[in-house]
Amino acid sequence: MTRRIVFLDIDGTLIDDQEHIQASTVEAVVRARAAGHLLFICTGRSRAEIYPQILDIGFDGIVSAGGSFVWLDGETRVSRTMPVADAEFAINYFTRSGIDFYVQSDAAVVASDGFRAHLRRLLSAELAESNRVEADGELQFEKFFEQGGDVLRDDIGKMCFLSAETPIDDIRAAFSGRFDVINATVPVLGPHSGELLQRGVNKGSAILEVCRLKGLDQAATIGIGDSINDVEMLQVTGVGVAMGNAPDAIKAHADQVTTGVDDNGVWNAFVRNGLVAADASVVGSAAFA
Repeated sequence: MTRRIVFLDIDGTLIDDQEHIQASTVEAVVRARAAGHLLFICTGRSRAEIYPQILDIGFDGIVSAGGSFVWLDGETRVSRTMPVADAEFAINYFTRSGIDFYVQSDAAVVASDGFRAHLRRLLSAELAESNRVEADGELQFEKFFEQGGDVLRDDIGKMCFLSAETPIDDIRAAFSGRFDVINATVPVLGPHSGELLQRGVNKGSAILEVCRLKGLDQAATIGIGDSINDVEMLQVTGVGVAMGNAPDAIKAHADQVTTGVDDNGVWNAFVRNGLVAADASVVGSAAFA
């Protein structure tokens, strides 16, 4: 058996927009690892933002903050952080422009003073129709970041911002030559919200680092994702798989397209690529939170 190395995005791939994960997805990961394959989370989230119920499934490593960090063998093996001067430039720009933001380090997330209230406004309609709010009145993700702390740090990998008035093209122009700017990977955040990335730091470049550190064959890698921050992952892996719920522009970069996140997409991709055997008792199982 050829051992494969699978890199899985979280939002829109492992979990849906209600933050549910299908039982078939869990089963796919568990069975593939039991068969000897290596499974990595590969996410725009920092490690601090990955929910325990995801980590508890069991993975061999984590690529986080859009490729800024790699957690492997129980420790951070890759840490690509912003120069403090660049971080300060970005924070000053967001502050002057009235743009709410948060910074991501390897294991911490710190938000600007108005970020939480702004995000709640954006999500208000969706929250009213979902079960994301927990018994204590908070969203699960809110428990993992500090608001109003010191946002200027020497360990920032990536920043995320919420823009209601400043067009993202203006933001992109302000950071031209210094940072890469991509649209937010969660559509409800609006067309002018996005992510601020170090140039050349992305999921694809991090996957190459994993292969180097572990002595793995790049051709044996599989990447599965659905969003703009997954493009480089789909391009560098031996097999790039787009989720059925991905936009057509993302599917164009993939070698394969599986079914959607709510339609056993990860399981079907694993079956197609020989990571697990087809099993009718698994497909169609109910989703759970």
